[in-house]
Amino acid sequence: MKCLLALLPFICLASASENLVDCANAANLTTFTSFVNSAGLTDVLREQGPFTLIVPTNEAFAKLPAATVASLQKDSSALANVLQYHVVKGSIYSWDMVSGEILSSLNGHYIRVYAQASVGKTSLYFNQAKVTKVDLQCSNGVIYLVDEVLNVPEGTIVDVIKNPDYNISGFMEFLEAAKLTDVFNRTSSQRYTMFVPTNAAIASLDADYITKLKSNYIYARHIVDYHVHPGTIHEKSLDHAGTLSTMYRGHSISVTVDSNNNPVLNHAATLQVTDIEAENGVVHIISHVLIPSTLNPGVVG
Repeated sequence: MKCLLALLPFICLASASENLVDCANAANLTTFTSFVNSAGLTDVLREQGPFTLIVPTNEAFAKLPAATVASLQKDSSALANVLQYHVVKGSIYSWDMVSGEILSSLNGHYIRVYAQASVGKTSLYFNQAKVTKVDLQCSNGVIYLVDEVLNVPEGTIVDVIKNPDYNISGFMEFLEAAKLTDVFNRTSSQRYTMFVPTNAAIASLDADYITKLKSNYIYARHIVDYHVHPGTIHEKSLDHAGTLSTMYRGHSISVTVDSNNNPVLNHAATLQVTDIEAENGVVHIISHVLIPSTLNPGVVG
């Protein structure tokens, strides 16, 4: 692992006499400080610490749906939960950040740090959010600016699949048949990216074929493994053609990009909902079931 300091030349220094709230105000992060005040966290960020603060810019907050913002403004507890997910205990500067590192937020959830290389530069990310400035030094901590609001984890991957709002619960039958429910329902250092087909996508397949897949432990295991990448990949990392390794060893997923720069998996599956954070990884909802070559209908029958 390489230290990210050499990769991130933009270091922003502030007066060490200013606390985190004052630093954020001085940097024109007014939406964040307004929400901090509404959530009753101003004194905590002024008087306690040290903390590492991951602060979405005003433009980042503006990306949130109006209904989401209105809901948070009416519920100070929910708002505090979102904001606390952007706070890490201790002052962690860019030169100490390691790609692949997992940080623990103030409210006990995990945040993944990773570096993404592109032509001529490497960018730092916290989950799906790209860092736009690093190391804004304050009297009781350090601030990073990001271009998106972090999504608070919604439980484990299994919890996400079972959430009726997403209409992906049908995939649970494959997890159960493969005896993998416990694997994706626990929190550990292992992280996963799971591409979960919608209930409609599963229903579109031949019913007899689906029954055969679910009734055979090995088949079900291969189906689940083929929808899982070992590690965390957010949508922003799927912006170019290539392949993704899966837990079904020797079988990868192809990634292409359509005319609108949207990723397509195996030339068929598009991403319907992306970057659903879980305690043990990230979930993307896809439009088609991914079928490895060993399980195509001509082979399983």
